[in-house]
Amino acid sequence: MKKTILASCLIGASLILPACGTSDGDKAEMFNQCRIVLGDRSLSPNLREADTTPDAACTCLEATLDDGSDERDMIATFFERVSTRMSSADESAKEATDKLVSGALLPEDAGSDEGQTFADNLSTFNRVVNGMLEGMRENGGACPAI
Repeated sequence: MKKTILASCLIGASLILPACGTSDGDKAEMFNQCRIVLGDRSLSPNLREADTTPDAACTCLEATLDDGSDERDMIATFFERVSTRMSSADESAKEATDKLVSGALLPEDAGSDEGQTFADNLSTFNRVVNGMLEGMRENGGACPAI
């Protein structure tokens, strides 16, 4: 009987676990948006200093972030918003971020938490990505998380 209960629990857990993580489609989408943002020439000095490329930096970021974490969600949202703005307004990553920050500081709806959300996403992006790039720089361009 104990084996049946344990087997049922394990089967139930295996069905629940995939829902807790980040889907492969979401990971691929974030990777592509990451390449757009980090591949922008306005950010290339940061990547050169870390002795890395956009593809390597985005791969390292993927390895650095935990599936389903708040940090992953915030950075994915940041990449989505910035890459969309870059494409739609033909702006660099820096210009798009500056415009999004300006919009966040002066939200149309004063009761909106949109400004706080983007500021939080930007703060998380800066902390995580700058820390990752510093680790890559110290590691000769190799990702410390891999």
